[in-house]
Amino acid sequence: MSDQLYENVVDHEVDPIREEIMDEIADLEEYAREGKRPPLCRGYRIRVNGKPYVVDKACITGREVLVLAGLTPPETYTLRVKLAGQRPRKVDLDEKVDLRHPGVEKFKAIPRDQTEG
Repeated sequence: MSDQLYENVVDHEVDPIREEIMDEIADLEEYAREGKRPPLCRGYRIRVNGKPYVVDKACITGREVLVLAGLTPPETYTLRVKLAGQRPRKVDLDEKVDLRHPGVEKFKAIPRDQTEG
């Protein structure tokens, strides 16, 4: 795993009365199954091609997901995010995905064909 992913923690502006950061790892698939929004917390467990990874920030780019999963160079992969109850949608390399968005379940990366982009 790349240490670079863990260097820049997203600063969350948190109103201590309304929401506090939980000292736990939120499993996104569990929250998606329950139909709940994951809380602000210490980390988020995501799945990429069925394998679990933990990230310590609530927003992550497509590129960061691929690098975290060891799928490099990221330009040679197409990444999709699965949202509960919806069809998977493509995530561009520099597109940010809010892991706290209700329904974010998992990611699927497939190698690009030689003829693609």
